[in-house]
Amino acid sequence: MKISVLCVALVLASAAAYAQPPAQQPPPAGLAAGEVQKLLDAYALVQAQDFLGLNDAQFNAFLPRLRVLQETRRRNEQERMRLVQELRRMTNGRGGQFSENDLRERLRLLRELESRAGGEIQRAVEGIDQTLDVRQQARFRVFEQEIEMRKLQLLMRARQQNRANRGQ
Repeated sequence: MKISVLCVALVLASAAAYAQPPAQQPPPAGLAAGEVQKLLDAYALVQAQDFLGLNDAQFNAFLPRLRVLQETRRRNEQERMRLVQELRRMTNGRGGQFSENDLRERLRLLRELESRAGGEIQRAVEGIDQTLDVRQQARFRVFEQEIEMRKLQLLMRARQQNRANRGQ
């Protein structure tokens, strides 16, 4: 048990050293979107313990549940984007003609995904809530919003930097 706690601590320490707050430092050039997402996820893991005021026992229970939530969101968002891309291809006029039944089917699949994803995410959040007291649950909602804002700031900075690089 102590070895696993030590391993988690080492992983988090290395992530803390590598994952600077996204709002303060753009990602290194050439990082793929998946790598950036992993850095942001690691940053969230590192920051959560302090932000939520988790003791070590809570953090050990919280950590795998936060990872489940992150993976659930990522998986469902990727599937949603795939379906929306299909709709884009089917409706842009260049991919040939698709029947209304084909479009209805894709829309049905998208609605089903959105419904299923909502339930999966809710269950993952409930799992996290089981490890937290009421104040920490409220802080977790604030924490998630702050992390999302930092991601948007990072994205905006990266876009600005790309525009500046193209202008040179």
